Amino acid sequence: MALTSPIIIFAACLSPAQALVDGFSTNAICTQNNCVNPIFPGLQDLQGMSNSSWTCPQEDVRQHLQFCAGAVSYSVAVKASQDTNASVRELVVKQEQMASESYFYHLAGMNLEGWDYKNPSEHDECIQSIWRMVCNTYLPKAPKYCKPGQAVKYQLPCQSVCTRYTRACSVECCDESPKCVLDNGKSFEAPYDDFRGYYKADAPSAECTGSGARRAAGFSGPAFLMLGLLGLLPSSSAQGLTEHLRPSSRTCLGAVLALAAMSLQGCDIGSTLGAWELKPSFLLKFSYTVPLPSEDGAASLSPKKVSVLNSCAVPGLPDSMKCSGNGICKNWTAGSDAISFCECGRDWMDPECRTRRKSQLTAFSLSILLGFVGADRFYLGELPTATLKMATLGGGGIWWAWDVVRIGAAPIYTKSQGRLAADLPHFLFVIIAVIWAMAMAYFVFGVLGFYLHENRVLEKALLQAERWHFDMAKQKSPHAKRGHGNPEDALGMPTLSSYRWMAPPPGPESYYGTMAAAAPEVKLAAYKNPLSSFFSYAKASEDPILTASGAFDRPTATPPPYPDDADGSNSF
Repeated sequence: MALTSPIIIFAACLSPAQALVDGFSTNAICTQNNCVNPIFPGLQDLQGMSNSSWTCPQEDVRQHLQFCAGAVSYSVAVKASQDTNASVRELVVKQEQMASESYFYHLAGMNLEGWDYKNPSEHDECIQSIWRMVCNTYLPKAPKYCKPGQAVKYQLPCQSVCTRYTRACSVECCDESPKCVLDNGKSFEAPYDDFRGYYKADAPSAECTGSGARRAAGFSGPAFLMLGLLGLLPSSSAQGLTEHLRPSSRTCLGAVLALAAMSLQGCDIGSTLGAWELKPSFLLKFSYTVPLPSEDGAASLSPKKVSVLNSCAVPGLPDSMKCSGNGICKNWTAGSDAISFCECGRDWMDPECRTRRKSQLTAFSLSILLGFVGADRFYLGELPTATLKMATLGGGGIWWAWDVVRIGAAPIYTKSQGRLAADLPHFLFVIIAVIWAMAMAYFVFGVLGFYLHENRVLEKALLQAERWHFDMAKQKSPHAKRGHGNPEDALGMPTLSSYRWMAPPPGPESYYGTMAAAAPEVKLAAYKNPLSSFFSYAKASEDPILTASGAFDRPTATPPPYPDDADGSNSF
C-alpha cells in the first residue's frame, strides 16, 4: 500500500480546475516562460471590438493588406465608421495598423524587438503564431453569405489560434490562468473581466475567425504522464505494487513522477488572480505621456496629460519629443499611410527607447575573465544557469568556451534583458578570443602537460631504482660478482609484490622477516630514526625478544670489510 496514496494524490491533482473553480492553483517548482501582461496578443482590444459595429465590405479587402496579407485567407469584416466618406481601404488600413501595433508591442513585452521580426513569415512558429493571432483579432471574419453593407457581429478568434500561440511560444505561468477558454466560475480581472475566452471551436470554422487545418487531438501534459505511469505498473492490484515493480520500472517511475511535478498544477489555491495578471502591464510600461495644449497653446506647460501608445503616431508632436530622444520614427510598412515605430539607437531599447541595454563588451569581458564562475550570466540576469555554471566551474571549461564565442560573436538576446548593445567591435572579439584560446591551450597542453610528463618521468625513475635495488640485493647485478650485493640492503624495503610474487620471509618465525636478525650496522642506522621500518616495527611491537636482542645497542667493534676488499677500500 506504500504506492497507493501517491497514486491517489497524483490522480486527484490531474484536473484541479474542475474541483477549484474559484481560484488558480499554482506549481511552486515550475519555471515561468513568456508570462506577460496581457498574456494574449490583442487581448486589450477584444472587449471594445466585440461592442463595436461591423459590416460586410463592398469589396474584397485582402487586396489592401500588407502586414497581414499572409495571415488572412478569409473574407474580412470592416468596422463601421461614422465618416461616410471613408473608403474601404482606409478602414482596412486602420485595422491592420492596430494589428501591427499589437504585434510590435507584444514582442516588446516578451523582450523581443519588432524590427528584428519585421517579416514574421520568415521566422519560427512562435513569431508566426503571434502574427496570425493579432491579424485574426483585428481583422475578423465576415459571414460567408453576408451582403455588402450588412451589419454583422464581431467573430472572436477560434481557440486553436490561441492554443497555437501558447504552445509555439511555450507560454507557462505555473497556473491555469493562460487558458484560451476559461472554466466556469473563473474570469479575468479588470480591464479584462468581461472576456470569457476565445470561441470554443477549432479553425477553420464558420462561427469564429481563424485559418488553418484542424489538428488531431491527443493526450498531453498530466494525462499523458498518468498513462505512462500506469503503463509501467505490471500489476493492476493496488496492494504490494512496489514488490511487483521491476528495477527498470522503478527508475522510470521516478522519472515520470519528477516530470509530473514539473507539469502538474498544485492542489492548493494560490490566488484568485492569475500569475500573469499580477505582473505589471507592458502596455502601461511602454506608454507615452502626451501633454495636452493649454488654453494659451503652451503644450509643455500644460498640467493635463494623456497616455498613449507609440509616440510616432501622435500628430503634431515635435521630433525631439518622440522616442525619448534616443531614436527616430521609421515606417513599419511601405506607403504613405504606413504606421511608424521608434527605431532606437545602439544603447537603447523598448518601443519608446527608454531602457538602456546591457553592454556586450562588459558581458564578453566577464565571460573571458570570470566565465568559469558564471559572472557573465549573472550580469545578463540568467540566475539559474549562472548558478549551475558556477557550480560546475564552467561545465569543465566547455560551457565557458561556448559562452565566450556566443556572447562575443553577436549581440545576443536574453530572456530578461533583451538584446545586448552592439558595442563590441568584431575585430576586437576575434583578437581577444584567439589570444584567450591560445592561453587556454598553453595552460592545458603546456603547464599541465609539463607536470604530467614530470610525474611520469619521476615514477619511471623510481620504478627503475627499485628494480635496480632488488637486483643488487639478490646478487643479479654485474656488481654481485665482486660480492657487493648485500642481503641486508633489502631490509625494511617492500617485497616484490608489485611484480606479482611475494618474497619468502627469511629468519626465525618469531621475527618479522630479517629485522630482528639484522646486522649491527643496520640496527645502528635505525637508532632514533622514526622513518626507519626497523625502528617503527620495534617500537610498535614492544617485543621482549626484540628488545632484549639489543636492536638499538651501538656495536663495540668495527665490522670487518667485505671479502674482496682486504685493504679496507670500497671499490663499489
